[in-house]
Amino acid sequence: MTANGDEPAACGKAPEPLPGERGEELTAFGGAPEFDPGRAQFYARRAAATQDKGDTRHAVADCGAAISLDPKNAAYYRMRGKLRHMQADLDGALADFDASIALDPAFAAAYVDRGLARFLKTDVAGALADYDMGVRLDPRQPNLHHMRALARRATGDLAGAYDDLCAALHVDGETAEIYNDRGRVSMESGDFAGACADYERAAHLRPHWSQPHSNRGWALVLAGELDQALRAFSSALALEPGDALALYGRQAVATRRNDAANGQVDLGTALFNDPDIARMMAASGISPVADLAEVTSLEP
Repeated sequence: MTANGDEPAACGKAPEPLPGERGEELTAFGGAPEFDPGRAQFYARRAAATQDKGDTRHAVADCGAAISLDPKNAAYYRMRGKLRHMQADLDGALADFDASIALDPAFAAAYVDRGLARFLKTDVAGALADYDMGVRLDPRQPNLHHMRALARRATGDLAGAYDDLCAALHVDGETAEIYNDRGRVSMESGDFAGACADYERAAHLRPHWSQPHSNRGWALVLAGELDQALRAFSSALALEPGDALALYGRQAVATRRNDAANGQVDLGTALFNDPDIARMMAASGISPVADLAEVTSLEP
């Protein structure tokens, strides 16, 4: 038995597909599919319970069963789409979100999900179109404004991204991630004081998260406040000793202070902890503008 409840495949063979896993319809006595919304709810509830246990494969199969018994229920397609997204099957997820929206064009949550899948497929224009529709349908949904802000930021529309993050915070002022993302937009716009204020709020709301501290450290580096930056990086590293962005930040401070030996130690540790950052790190002594480009490219 595997960790997610599946039987192990014999001799390396892929497991046989479960009924409903590929979207097949369940049939009654070998004939046409039954229409049974009550029974469909049973499969949907079981899918949710199975997902909670980490078994997305059986959950997808149960969603397929629910769809076969109640094929006009947009929520079941959305549920399966979210599960397929969790399985990294973005094409399958998009097909399900398309079906969900076709059945219920006013289903704002489905636009959020399809927008994220499109964004991850680098279809930023498609993602923005979905978020725009979602905001029109449900303008008080903070997640829609938050996700649209990230898409706008990816296109370079920092003013639009900032406005969306403010709208999200107007509805939900207690989510650290929104403050953290508004801080990043402010930092990219050159408003280092505003960025620091948002990072401090994010750190207050989520005290065991290192990222607002490392981001605040970079805002302080770019503002020329090196002593405060070092304290912010130290706070990040106290929470997460392998925080590569904080380690690289300490290296940048050491470089500005001509302390190359300590800087190289931090840089080496950063590369060891997160090799992907290596491609985006610049040599010691680069300008604040170049630093900002490096920092903002580290996260999507």
